[in-house]
Amino acid sequence: MNGLISLTQQQFTMFQTFIYRQTGIWTQDGKIALLSNRIRRRLRERNLESFDDYYGLLTAGTIPGELEAFIDAITTNETHFFRMGSHFDWFSGPFLDEVIDRASAGKRERSLRIWSAACSSGEEPYSLAICLAEQASRLGGWTLEVVGTDICESALATARAATYKRRSLESISPDRLSKHFVSAPGGDTWTVRPAVTQLCQFHRHNLLEPMPGRKFDCIFIRNVLIYFDAGSKAVALRHLVGSLQSGGYLVVGTTDGAHDHLEGVERCSIFLYRKP
Repeated sequence: MNGLISLTQQQFTMFQTFIYRQTGIWTQDGKIALLSNRIRRRLRERNLESFDDYYGLLTAGTIPGELEAFIDAITTNETHFFRMGSHFDWFSGPFLDEVIDRASAGKRERSLRIWSAACSSGEEPYSLAICLAEQASRLGGWTLEVVGTDICESALATARAATYKRRSLESISPDRLSKHFVSAPGGDTWTVRPAVTQLCQFHRHNLLEPMPGRKFDCIFIRNVLIYFDAGSKAVALRHLVGSLQSGGYLVVGTTDGAHDHLEGVERCSIFLYRKP
């Protein structure tokens, strides 16, 4: 790799198109240095001399797991617990009030299925599970399930480990921290308690593909669609709405630009949509 500095414009366009086809994420033209650095890690891992060599290996698909490793290398996974607190206030307040009241009136089953789409390293699904755990007295006897999905395997591995550093916990109150986390010796990391983790499961999923399995009562999809262009955004949102139960809610990031690509749902607020 001596003298290997950066992707040429032609190579950048080649990888840019490949990433888009695989993930729906459009890498901006100004990101050539960033993408070069991230791909260079895979070259070192595979002991290859050129970007062209790696592109050939990647597109040949002959090495199991290399595509997943590549996607892990080029995607950004940065989040924290209870990011955008107003969304969780709605979830633990009006949303749970509504579904509990409807169940009490015999209008729905005593079960909840929640999907945290593009969940990164797990902070969002665990935040949702904490909200459910804090309502345990009202949800006794309910079947509760929080499903976290992401395209990045290394992020999912972090989610399953359920151990986080202080930076991820900056929005957690001391009371919540003591109730729902166990501190490691030295206080450098905290692990989510089993009462919360047992509510969650994690799977790899590409938003450009339909989500298999039963439909959901609520779906969170935040701060990822900003990386999609109009075409892939429309595809992802169509799959998301298709995975909602009738009467279910979709929670989106306020800067994701989802509104113009949503069909079959009613807008409730700047971040909230409901499927009739």
